[in-house]
Amino acid sequence: MDQATALTVIETILRFMLGLRFLHSGLSNVRRWPNAVDNARLVFPFGATFFGFVAVLLMVAGGVGLALGFQTRIAALMIVLFLIPTLKIQRYWLRTLPATIEEVNRALAQDEFSKFRLIARHALHSHETGWQNNLILLFAALLFSIRGSIAFGLDNF
Repeated sequence: MDQATALTVIETILRFMLGLRFLHSGLSNVRRWPNAVDNARLVFPFGATFFGFVAVLLMVAGGVGLALGFQTRIAALMIVLFLIPTLKIQRYWLRTLPATIEEVNRALAQDEFSKFRLIARHALHSHETGWQNNLILLFAALLFSIRGSIAFGLDNF
């Protein structure tokens, strides 16, 4: 396989996987409603229900568009619009989780509920790396918002 073909295939797989990732996350938020509203409230104290709905809509519609390569630039912009406020949510949790974890640790006996301590460590770690993951996803979405679907998408038919 020549380099141009390999790049086309890899870029198509990246677009498809990025779309599936956000589609899955959006549908997960539908199942766990009102989780999206609770997260939206961290960024938008007023109108959190509206913004939670918008966030889920951006993830689902943007994910479907990217996965299918349909209106790829618009779908990718939807993902970008979703991801920008998530950086503020990550920042919030990174500031508040350590104190919450300490409170839980003080409330538990030393050997008691070690699973809770493990969950607390994983929660903090996921937010420590989550903002970095969101930046990578943001730049991948920006790539497709500029480039569109170069091959193997509905935009190309």
